[in-house]
Amino acid sequence: MNSIYRSVLLFCVLFLTGCIQDEPLSPYADIETFFLPENIALSSASFNQGNISIYVKKGADLSAVVPSIIISEGATISPDPSAPQNFNRDVKYVVTAADGKHQREYVIQAISVSPYSYDFEYWEALDPNSAYETPVEYDRQGRRTTPWDSSNRGINLYLQYSDPGKYPIHKTTSATGGKFAAEMETMKGPGNVMGIVNVPVAAGSLFTGVMNPLNALKDPLLATQFGQPAHDAPLRLTGKYKYKAGSGDYTDPKGNVLPGVKDSCAIYAVFFRIDSASMMLDGTNILTHPNIVSLAIMPPEMRAGSPGNDFVSFDIPFVGKTNHVVDFEKNQYKLAIIFSSSFYGDRYEGAVGSRLVVDEVEIKIE
Repeated sequence: MNSIYRSVLLFCVLFLTGCIQDEPLSPYADIETFFLPENIALSSASFNQGNISIYVKKGADLSAVVPSIIISEGATISPDPSAPQNFNRDVKYVVTAADGKHQREYVIQAISVSPYSYDFEYWEALDPNSAYETPVEYDRQGRRTTPWDSSNRGINLYLQYSDPGKYPIHKTTSATGGKFAAEMETMKGPGNVMGIVNVPVAAGSLFTGVMNPLNALKDPLLATQFGQPAHDAPLRLTGKYKYKAGSGDYTDPKGNVLPGVKDSCAIYAVFFRIDSASMMLDGTNILTHPNIVSLAIMPPEMRAGSPGNDFVSFDIPFVGKTNHVVDFEKNQYKLAIIFSSSFYGDRYEGAVGSRLVVDEVEIKIE
């Protein structure tokens, strides 16, 4: 009996040891959080695929800064995160997963001046695993920034194209001799997605901030996280646009046709104060949050469509929503700019075929 017992025990030990040895190592190679010291950082980090941008205070010494970085469990990172880096230029980190096979590159951008002029001349596929493109900008110091995100990221979950031009947001002919402008189109959606959400139409939406596609499966209004840090108080939102509403039926979020309803575009900007409870705004509160200082919203008659086939200029003043006195010494602020081919596209409603093109957008500041 003792020999049988020992044999069984030995078998169990060997079996369990084999199970432990065979357990796969984690394939995740992510930077989960990134911070710069409080005396330098003006905002929390904004993650956009492999780009991490963080706004810093004017005049801050960025020549030798030690960041605070948390990465995936078991992963390693190079260069050493405890070593000071010169964030006057872009800094690249490479994260290697615990399995030793998967790697991911991150480019950190410390931005000291907010860009207020957007010409949409440069487009990149920020997600290396997807074909869709996103406009990138250059600040006044000539540094590349990634303030824009779009509904392409969410649409890519269920519609993958090899041609960037087939996505709802893509580049098109410029307004005045430049290379490109930004075009948004409302397309037919996939309908029921995994029994979780119904997407009868998919609008093209471009905005400053970050899209969280997983939130779109829970509540589409939570998918968009609006805002980029602002260093100056805005006066007017200007630019050029052309818009034609889709000629087909207007469809509501349940897929019902609404006879007589015409689509309209969205062109607006929101200047708001941030605090620990409200670092970003989303689709549920972008026009109603109590922290909003001022709004610049294109009037309904212009949103309904532009005359002719040429670009039309717009110049929309920011109108104060509260009696808040802007004070950059005491408070921090963000600015959100939103364009969409369907005004209620974030609710999955609109008319298929609606098209909005914008170019030469600028925020006039004090």
